[in-house]
Amino acid sequence: MKATVDRREEPRQPSCDECPLVTSRRAFLRDVGLAAAAALAGVSLVSPATALAQTISEIEPVSARLLERTYAVPADDRVSVDVGNDVIIARWQNRVYAFSLRCPHKGTRLEWRQSEERVYCPKHKARFTANGAHISGRGSRDLDRYAVRSDGPRIVVSLGHAFRSDTEPEAWAKAVLSL
Repeated sequence: MKATVDRREEPRQPSCDECPLVTSRRAFLRDVGLAAAAALAGVSLVSPATALAQTISEIEPVSARLLERTYAVPADDRVSVDVGNDVIIARWQNRVYAFSLRCPHKGTRLEWRQSEERVYCPKHKARFTANGAHISGRGSRDLDRYAVRSDGPRIVVSLGHAFRSDTEPEAWAKAVLSL
C-alpha cells in the first residue's frame, strides 16, 4: 500500500502592506496619545451641573433669629439641605439661592436627585434646576424662593415669605445672591 501525502498549501500570511490592522509605530503612538488626551479632556470638562451633583450635604444654620436663618456660604457649587427648617441652599454658577423644601404644587417634600442633577418631587415627578426653574413633570411652577442677603462670610435667608415666580416674578428674580 502506498502512502499518500497531503499536498494542500498552507495559508499564506498577509504581508504588512496588505493587513488593515497593521500600522506604523509612529501612527500607533499618535493614535494612542490622541485617545488618552481625549479621555483626559472628557474627565476635566465636568459641567457645573455635574460638579453640583457630586456635592450635596445636610446643613444646619449657624444661627437662627425669628424668621431668619444664617448659613455659611458654600465654598463651591453644591446643594445643601436644612431638613429642620425645610430650606434648600443651592450655590450654582456663582449665585446662591434659597428655596422651600416643599413642592410648590402640593407641599410634598422635595429631594435632590444626584443621577439627574435636579431637584425632584417624588409625588408629581416634577423636576427643577439648581436655580429653581421648573423643567419637567406635572404642570407646576418654579420653586418658591426665599430672599437672601450677604452678611460677611455668611448668607442670611429670610423665611418670612417665599416668592412665587408666577405671582411675584420680579421679587422671585431678585431673590438671589451673586458672589
